[in-house]
Amino acid sequence: MTFDYIEIDGLLYPNIAIDAPEKLNDLGKYGQMRLQYLKLQKPWVFREMVITGQLATHCGEIEEQANRLSETIQESYINRHPLPEDDFCERLAIRTMAQMVANEVVCLELICV
Repeated sequence: MTFDYIEIDGLLYPNIAIDAPEKLNDLGKYGQMRLQYLKLQKPWVFREMVITGQLATHCGEIEEQANRLSETIQESYINRHPLPEDDFCERLAIRTMAQMVANEVVCLELICV
């Protein structure tokens, strides 16, 4: 990596621009999960992305991919397990299970890699 440097009182400091906190605060569920995973499980990758200014962009891309994958998985699950029209509790149970399956797959395939 190469950086631009700023001289202050005879010392050179790297000119590093860190992602604006508002970009990271605007992340959704999956983007925040990826951010926390990188911070806790892969701190070297986290630091490199912060230094290079790629953290917010990366987490935003993961958020978009995760949402698309989650929707696809939920639709597929509901197609395999049709929702009954007369039983609200059963409909709720099927939708909840579809969301749980989607969350598990998204975590394994996108968040924790």
